Amino acid sequence: MNPHLAEVQRLLVPESPNLSSPSVEFIPQLYYAIHQLKKDPNSSTASLETATSSIRHRLKQCKAHLAQNNECRELLSSTPAEWDVKLAQRQKDLDAKRELCRQLALQVERL
Repeated sequence: MNPHLAEVQRLLVPESPNLSSPSVEFIPQLYYAIHQLKKDPNSSTASLETATSSIRHRLKQCKAHLAQNNECRELLSSTPAEWDVKLAQRQKDLDAKRELCRQLALQVERL
């Protein structure tokens, strides 16, 4: 995995202290906060603010990390179809390099 994208994943889904499962993800966290708000609108406002502030903070960290890394932005800006083309091109390049290495090895053996 790309180390820059791994950092984004770490920021978005940090490990929980017990290391057996990731911490609460955004969507369930928001649903629970909204459920609490529906249940008791007067006392749950702080809960919703706390849940969303944690999410906002993690998203800001990711945005800052992405802003500093051109490679990461390029990776995330490509569509799956574009990636298929890039991967096919890279495979062709690797095949050409392998063939060149094979030819060079044969030439070395002849010498």
